[in-house]
Amino acid sequence: MLEFEEGRQGLRRLIYASRFTGEGDFGEVVRAIVSASIQNNRLVDVTGFLLAGEGLFLQWLEGPATAVEETFARIAQDKRHADLVTIGDGAAERRRFRDWNMGQHRLGAADQALLAEVGLEVFNPAGLDAERAERLLTRAGERHLRG
Repeated sequence: MLEFEEGRQGLRRLIYASRFTGEGDFGEVVRAIVSASIQNNRLVDVTGFLLAGEGLFLQWLEGPATAVEETFARIAQDKRHADLVTIGDGAAERRRFRDWNMGQHRLGAADQALLAEVGLEVFNPAGLDAERAERLLTRAGERHLRG
């Protein structure tokens, strides 16, 4: 489907933060979430990017408005997530992560400069406004593509 066609049908962008509440290895949980998300999102034409670190998530979802809403509702019911905070939600002119049903990046020590770009000393996504969250996710996605 062409971007301008999606726009007429209600292309939506939603950014949220949440805290991991599950048990087990966080890295393994992130891999499982991304794997399931790729399959689920492909079916409903949702794309996006997940940034994870220190037991926290920051995620960008984009696609048809109804599909994004249903995807977010499913995430909100997932017992592995708590303290969900919607940081940005609205119409989108185009997709930012159009080639990824769900791209992801796990933050590590080498990402301190990335966090500093948006004024964070430690990863605290719930404290970001929409503009800084967008910048952090976009920059992380750019680094992911380069890596």
